[in-house]
Amino acid sequence: MAVIEGKPTKRFGIKEVADVTFYQINEDGSKGEAKLYLDTLKVSNIEFTAEQAEARGGKGNAPLIIWDYGREATVTLQDALLSMETLSIMFEGKDATADDEIVISANTFPGTYWVEGTTFARDEVTGNDDVFTFIIHKAKVQSEVTLTMEAEGDPTVFDMNLRV
Repeated sequence: MAVIEGKPTKRFGIKEVADVTFYQINEDGSKGEAKLYLDTLKVSNIEFTAEQAEARGGKGNAPLIIWDYGREATVTLQDALLSMETLSIMFEGKDATADDEIVISANTFPGTYWVEGTTFARDEVTGNDDVFTFIIHKAKVQSEVTLTMEAEGDPTVFDMNLRV
């Protein structure tokens, strides 16, 4: 158990993939209607990056002060199964049903969504699982998509990348 200033800190482990829901964003920026629910993900990953600037000087030109800026977050989702709703979000940003055709065109791009993911975090001490939720108020679905179709080998997975 970790202790800071004599007080124990609560620590968790996260192993399970998240279930993720995409919602439209209302004109006032609030969460709107659910558009896609993903409960067959193989990977749900959130990565944070930032740039740094530093003042250097003295013998050896060591860093004296470091500033962080330009923080970005990206979300990578990899799904074992595909739906018409997933294809719609990845290629058109319009609602689709199983009877619709998805048009892949050079002039259509995916949209921006409110995204929520839920998984479990296990308490280090008790071993109990608590719900762990992440909420992204504005996630832009990236345009880069690869659909692999082959006669042999493992089934294809469907990758969706989001920029926060």
